Amino acid sequence: MAIALAAVAGPFVVPAAADSGTGAGTSRPDAGSLSNVAPAAGSEVVMAGASGFLTSAPDNSLRWTRYADGSTVDLGAGLQQWRTTQHLGSVSDIVVLERGFAGAPDDRVELHDMSTGEVTTIALGSRLVYAGAVGSTVLACPYPSGGNVDCGHVHLLSMADGVLTERQVTGLPAGARSVGLFASAPGSLTMAFKDPTGADDDVHYAVLDLASGVATQTHLTTPTWAVTALSPAYLASMTDAAATGTAQVSVEDRHTGVVTRIATHTAASDSLVGLVGDWALYGTRNPLTWGSADADLSFRAVPVKGGPSRKILDHATSLAPAPDGSLLVMGGTVAHGEGVYRISAGADGAPAAELVVGTGQPLGITLVSSNVPAVAALDVSPWRARWQLSRGNAEVTLTLRSSTTGVTEKDFLYPSDTPDSRVGMDTTGLLHIDWDGWTNSSQAPNGDWTWHVTAKPLNGLGPDLSVGGTFRVTRHPAPHDYTDNGSPDLLARDPSGVLWREDTYHNPWNPQLGSTGRVKVGGGWNIYNRMAAVGNIAGGSAGDLVARDTSGVLWLYLGTGKGTFATRTRIGAGWNAYTQLTGMGDLSGDGRADLVARDRAGYLWLYKGTGNWKAPYAARTRIGGGWNTYNQIAAVGNIAGGSAGDLVARDTSGVLWLYLGTGKGTFAARTRIGAGWNTYTQLIGIGDSDVDGKFDLLAVDRDGSAWQYRGTGNTNAPFAKRELSSLFFAQTYNSVA
Repeated sequence: MAIALAAVAGPFVVPAAADSGTGAGTSRPDAGSLSNVAPAAGSEVVMAGASGFLTSAPDNSLRWTRYADGSTVDLGAGLQQWRTTQHLGSVSDIVVLERGFAGAPDDRVELHDMSTGEVTTIALGSRLVYAGAVGSTVLACPYPSGGNVDCGHVHLLSMADGVLTERQVTGLPAGARSVGLFASAPGSLTMAFKDPTGADDDVHYAVLDLASGVATQTHLTTPTWAVTALSPAYLASMTDAAATGTAQVSVEDRHTGVVTRIATHTAASDSLVGLVGDWALYGTRNPLTWGSADADLSFRAVPVKGGPSRKILDHATSLAPAPDGSLLVMGGTVAHGEGVYRISAGADGAPAAELVVGTGQPLGITLVSSNVPAVAALDVSPWRARWQLSRGNAEVTLTLRSSTTGVTEKDFLYPSDTPDSRVGMDTTGLLHIDWDGWTNSSQAPNGDWTWHVTAKPLNGLGPDLSVGGTFRVTRHPAPHDYTDNGSPDLLARDPSGVLWREDTYHNPWNPQLGSTGRVKVGGGWNIYNRMAAVGNIAGGSAGDLVARDTSGVLWLYLGTGKGTFATRTRIGAGWNAYTQLTGMGDLSGDGRADLVARDRAGYLWLYKGTGNWKAPYAARTRIGGGWNTYNQIAAVGNIAGGSAGDLVARDTSGVLWLYLGTGKGTFAARTRIGAGWNTYTQLIGIGDSDVDGKFDLLAVDRDGSAWQYRGTGNTNAPFAKRELSSLFFAQTYNSVA
């Protein structure tokens, strides 16, 4: 019968604790709250009656749900409900809740009849300890003062017309050891015990008839304690099969005493076993968050008389026998998701599953929520994206792919507790990435990107998750970036006039500045005697280049953002008057890249950028004289945290000096950086090469090795200690920009 959750019919008397001192009595408490919701995800079914069933939520709260209308009654949390089903009652509508503590004078149990709303209280006091219940019969064990609980002498307690009846179970061997109560059926209960003489240490079983109080020993024994199932026709247990290491179901025919042993492919630990008609059902108690793909997690049925097994559910976590011989099982299927299923005999007698009520949780992994920024402004901060999966026991692949170039960042993740890592997933299924733009081999290009998350359940339960979306990578134009990926590129010309490009990268796992390898830009560049990277002077998305030919004409090459340049545009003639050209950054404070030139007389001139590629520079203005004391001048951008771009200049003795830009096209008084810089043939302000927001310097020595000086942002010490990069400009190059 499937529950109708659309309406709640009629008032229901909510069972409440009835306190009648140390005696027994009944009460009919006031009506309480009703709710009309499915069991919470992670709940377990612990009892099944004729009119409804009992579930236990993850917080241990108990809820009774009616079959007829789906109405529910919350019963709070019961004591010791982690025990077997019999502790809360079994195969009836009577839920038993213990009040007080074992051995205490006020220890008692309440029998809540969920079909009528009546509550019966049975006092145990300090004489008896509650052990279980089947229907209205309570089982208790003596609790002698100063001693241990003696379940070798089980007492049966019942209430009729306000009169308490107490009987003692008979039929067990005198002095039976380690007596325990296990599975029940209407009017009967399984008892387990060990031989009183100690002749063997096997576990023996007996079936207790509640009407007579007599326990009849069966032919079933197991080497260790086992889960059991009981029906009018059979007694079943599930234990390890020593030969295979998997579980074995043993079924005794209660009429003939014949025991049949059935091999399974299920792990024996934390197992489930049930009986429906002439079929035994078994599985491993596996929540969605447990198990591995190489284990069989299905809940299966096999004929008691022999035959192949069949899958009933994809997995199960708990079960409870019902009075009509069916089973209620908490578990799930791919088709219907998680919930309470009724398993009963079909038309052919074989068990079939029907969803009674779902939890709303699909079997497979789902995306619960996400926080994926639409824009990744990588020169401002890392792109911080988050995805919450419904569970964390998954093999996850996170793929970021450029829609323009196809370059891909792919990460393979497994559940771990590493919340501080750059990319990772914790055991709850929270997937995160703090992405600075590094892909598996290079920096991420600007433009449209896609993200894609796949999650393969590690336990094989449910289909793979596959979700995706889009975002956009943006950065402010970088002065030395010709490939529109935020990382500096270096241009080197060989003696034959071929221009080569090397795209640098910063790998967060390796601090050394690297290169993706040289790429040919084109030939014919030996017509120029000066080249300078000048940043983005025309409003495009990539850096631009100026080159002076031997006749003194200056040409502009606009970057395309693809590592190439548009057809050159003539800026003007007369530029052979200058011995130094450098441009990287805004010196005048107007937001446009400027150019600095030194003439033969030692005067330094500023060419302010206009933002118009047809006339990229305004008329020159003189900054000052005396600059011919320097043999290297390099614009380095804002390396010291000021308001504008800065310059470094090396004098003839090898001392490097810093000129801080004022933002007005002039510079503050120079400050000394240090000596020994005459070991380098070229100094190049390359921009932010390590994605820390500070501009850096590249220095090429006489053997072609390139050294990275990271910017510190500190005026007094603008560069950190040098580090060898993987770039190499040997004698095959006669110019680097």
